[in-house]
Amino acid sequence: MADTDEAPRKVLLEQAAALGLDVDGRWSVETLAEKVSLAQQNKARKEESDFAAAKKVPVRLLKNAFPLADKKVAKGEVVEVPVATAKMWLEAGVAVRADPLPGE
Repeated sequence: MADTDEAPRKVLLEQAAALGLDVDGRWSVETLAEKVSLAQQNKARKEESDFAAAKKVPVRLLKNAFPLADKKVAKGEVVEVPVATAKMWLEAGVAVRADPLPGE
């Protein structure tokens, strides 16, 4: 293995660990990159699926936010997010409730 492969391998190994990927030490940098990329895609699909299936509530953003890794919502907009995300954003001061008053 060339010395030039060490830096990319180190980054890819860190990404693999963060994704919970079991790494075979015999994998080339190219194979490792493919496996990490596939794991990242699978994780993104699962997050999107979980987001779509979750019960959602509307919140008005006080700051720009990312309900999903690749979906930015601008400050001032109302967005429907899963209850757990809404609670976290409300507690952090990122958003305020935007649900209608009872009877409306």
